[in-house]
Amino acid sequence: MITKFKESLVQLTGQKDFHPASPDNPKILLAVSGGIDSMCMAHLFARIYYSNFAIATVNFSLRGEESDSDEDLVSEWAAERGVQFFSNTFDTKGYAKSMGISTQMAARDLRYNWFETLITTHGFDYLAVAHNLNDSVETFFINILRGTGLQGLTGIRKKNGTTIRPLLGFSRREIAEFTKKESIPFREDSSNSESHYSRNRIRNMVFPEFEIINQSFLKTVERDMANVEAASDILEDLFKQKRNSLIDDKSGRISIPALLKERRPDYWLFLLLDKYGFNPGQIEQIYDSLQGQPGKEFHSDSCLLLKDRDYLLIYPKGTPVNSPPIAPDIAMFEKPKEFLDSSLDELLELLDDEPVQESEPISDKGVSVEITAKLESVDVDVVKTGDYRELSFEGTQMRFSIYPKPQGFKFKKERAIRPEFTGDLFVVSSDATVTESTLLIDADLVKFPVSVRKWREGDKFMPLGMSGYKKISDYLTDIKMDKIRKETLLVTLSEDKIVAIPGFRIDERFKISQHTKNILEISLL
Repeated sequence: MITKFKESLVQLTGQKDFHPASPDNPKILLAVSGGIDSMCMAHLFARIYYSNFAIATVNFSLRGEESDSDEDLVSEWAAERGVQFFSNTFDTKGYAKSMGISTQMAARDLRYNWFETLITTHGFDYLAVAHNLNDSVETFFINILRGTGLQGLTGIRKKNGTTIRPLLGFSRREIAEFTKKESIPFREDSSNSESHYSRNRIRNMVFPEFEIINQSFLKTVERDMANVEAASDILEDLFKQKRNSLIDDKSGRISIPALLKERRPDYWLFLLLDKYGFNPGQIEQIYDSLQGQPGKEFHSDSCLLLKDRDYLLIYPKGTPVNSPPIAPDIAMFEKPKEFLDSSLDELLELLDDEPVQESEPISDKGVSVEITAKLESVDVDVVKTGDYRELSFEGTQMRFSIYPKPQGFKFKKERAIRPEFTGDLFVVSSDATVTESTLLIDADLVKFPVSVRKWREGDKFMPLGMSGYKKISDYLTDIKMDKIRKETLLVTLSEDKIVAIPGFRIDERFKISQHTKNILEISLL
């Protein structure tokens, strides 16, 4: 076992000329709980005379004197061998209650957050945890029961970033036999023998039956998981290539026509959406809706998906819905932190409303204001040339500024290709660049203060270049704006007249002309 352990360590750390006693070896922090697996791992590091490791243990205060005794054992073991030792005690139940999550999830978060702090503070290269082959196979079956993709069928990876698992190639029986042979001290967690957790039920009730059928079933499943991992790696490379044909990076949208041309659009859709918390049942419903009517919504815990005409749009919850959709990326291939405990409880997010505050009047030159009160509208007063105002309202950040019309403005011979986005009919000099998020208006035609509010049914304006009025609802339909962005679209008004739809189009009545002296610039930040 010692030789195999050395080989595992060499593979995980990438050391070509491995000499355990060398001070140049990577600095490794061992997560040791006092149980048989982690004590065996610590013993093996000491047994091969590895010179550059330390031990960290966590007391979760969940089992009273048992937890304290676990910590004492690890502390004494480290002291006897002169190994650097770190410990921390947490009120795990209190943290779980305050965060609205399960005790098992709280313990995982507290443990890993503290480990990350130690690694950063003390310059460790790796964190070693003592998962074994049984743990990996248990995870394999748990993921099958929950529903999973290829990644879930790879079990626990031997290396995930800076986290390494040098015991992953050893079964629990091998570890127990070695521990007995080497007289390694350890403490037994009494909860491991209980079967009210899903993992423990698999461990204590299912695996014994499998061993009757196939005594080496762990090794068999290990080979199967290795094959799936190889297939997953190949699929990751393929997905990187395929993604460009399915995703419009500029707008962050999934193209439905492009998706439906694929041989297995249902599986590509699974890869695209699994990262965002949509379960297999939801993804199946989304797939069934692809050729249906637009407007249908699907919700995961973290995201909202809107089925538009030719696209699927994904918006993260808790961010302004007038922001562009997020583009699915290849991050779904990153293996998440595996369960450290036996519970399959899901993390619950408790969202509290932000406190309502009074807003301050916008009056000083160059002021930035965030509107946090629940207001129908907000007034913006830009007093004179050279002034500007910035505000954040309904999740949209805007800037209003006035300046003299620069030299170089000329009427275009032809209309802008996308005037509905820029509202720009002019050639602009190099010192006054107009982008898609900027609209320019004749400031002298505007009555201040202007107001900003959400658009309403029945609102009308005269789109730039037109001679008649158009309902904003019809305009938004014409430019194919999706339902989510419509919900918080803002308009800017002068008195009761709509001056502009910020970020999209100005009103013909307020356009810049040859007689314009001052420009009001409305920009989305």
